Amino acid sequence: MRITLTWRSLAAFIALLFVAGETHELVHTGLGRLLCGCWGTRNFNVWSLCESCAHKPLQNLAATLAGPLFSFALMWAGYFLLAPRHSVGYRSLGFALVFANIPFARILGAVFMGGNDEVYALSKVMPYYAAWVVGGAAVLLATVPPLVRAYGALQPRGRIWVFLGFFLLPTALLFIVILGGMNSLLASGFLATYWILGSPLLITSWTALVLVSLGLTYRALFTLGQPGAAAPRQSSLLPA
Repeated sequence: MRITLTWRSLAAFIALLFVAGETHELVHTGLGRLLCGCWGTRNFNVWSLCESCAHKPLQNLAATLAGPLFSFALMWAGYFLLAPRHSVGYRSLGFALVFANIPFARILGAVFMGGNDEVYALSKVMPYYAAWVVGGAAVLLATVPPLVRAYGALQPRGRIWVFLGFFLLPTALLFIVILGGMNSLLASGFLATYWILGSPLLITSWTALVLVSLGLTYRALFTLGQPGAAAPRQSSLLPA
């Protein structure tokens, strides 16, 4: 499969990236709402349960693990769509699902930095270094198979650079736009009033914007990958 970036397919992938990120956070807070009966507080990447669950470790554990489990589920949906039996269009969508859920950030945080939801949640039920080992191993088990299949789905020519670009750049984009830009804007008080879904108005507006963007462009996710170039015919001294 050959990855072909057009303005439309790039816009669709970026919209999917931001939708996947916000949905990850809503899974955290939404489950917290179901378990606790009230919304907690949040910004674009940090959340907490409401006061009624502040000292309930099982509810905190469930809400913390729900986000990464959702992201891993989307990566594995991409893994199955990348199976060779599927059309190029479905494999293209699968490729996008794997990388839109930022496997690099999940690996970086859990394996190399000893953080992320996975390690934090496990550290509440076991010693920190054990949580780091178990959480890091779980993240690798969840992310490496989809990454390997995504790598194998690419045509050999330039494969490593395409793979690295999709592996690294989405995390950088999220850091710049979400952690650097949108969180700073929210911290300044801009549209910080809480509204629906237990979110500040700025987050709800952003969610609506990226959902609309994805709705307008999602078909391009099926054309992100194109059939790879056919292998050149081998020359022979004998007549065909």
